[in-house]
Amino acid sequence: MERLAYLIKQRFPIIFRGIEALARAITGVRFSCGRSRALAVARLEGAVGDQAAFMRPLGADDVECLGRFLARMPESHLCFFHPHGFEPADLERVLRSSAFMTYGLFVEDELVAYALLKLSPTGSAFIGLLVEPGHTGRGLGRFLVGFLYWQASMAGLRARSTISRHNAASLKSHEAVTQYRVVGDLPNDYLMIEFPPGSLEAPKLAV
Repeated sequence: MERLAYLIKQRFPIIFRGIEALARAITGVRFSCGRSRALAVARLEGAVGDQAAFMRPLGADDVECLGRFLARMPESHLCFFHPHGFEPADLERVLRSSAFMTYGLFVEDELVAYALLKLSPTGSAFIGLLVEPGHTGRGLGRFLVGFLYWQASMAGLRARSTISRHNAASLKSHEAVTQYRVVGDLPNDYLMIEFPPGSLEAPKLAV
C-alpha cells in the first residue's frame, strides 16, 4: 500500500494531495492513543560531546525556530529530505497534525537536528531526519534513527523509511542501529526499508 502511495505521489501529485488529506484524518483517529503514549515520554536529556543537550517533541510554538533551522541548511542537505513543504504555513500544518510526530534535538538550547515520523493509516511510521552541517559526523544520525525507531515502537507502529541508494550517510545511520529489510524498490533509485519490531527502552542521549 505504501509503495502504491509513493508511486501516485511521484506521478499524480494533485491526486495524491487529496488522498493524503483523507489519509491524515484516518491516521489521526486510528493511532491517537499510541501517538500520545509515545510523545508523553519523548523528552530525553543528556549530552553531545561536553555540551548539555535534550530531545523533545516539537509543537506549533516551534514554527519560527524550525523555520530558521531549515533556512540554515545548504541545498546539499535538503536534496534527500522532502517529507513536507518548508514555508511557515507548511511547517505549522505539520507541527499541528496528528499524522506526524515531530522532534527537535537541542544543544545548549540551539536546535541542531530535526526528526519526524510520518504516520500512515496502515500502521507504518516513516522516518525522516536532518542534522545541521556543523554537527554531522558525530553520531547524531545514528542516535536519531534509534530514537525514532523507539518512538515508533512505543506508538505500536512499524518503523519504515524511503531512502535513496545514493544517500550513503543515511544508509550508514540506519545500518548502525539494527538490521533492516528492503520491502520494495521505488522510482528514482529509492528503496523502502522496514525495521523489525523494536525495543521499548529509551535510547541514551550521549553522543
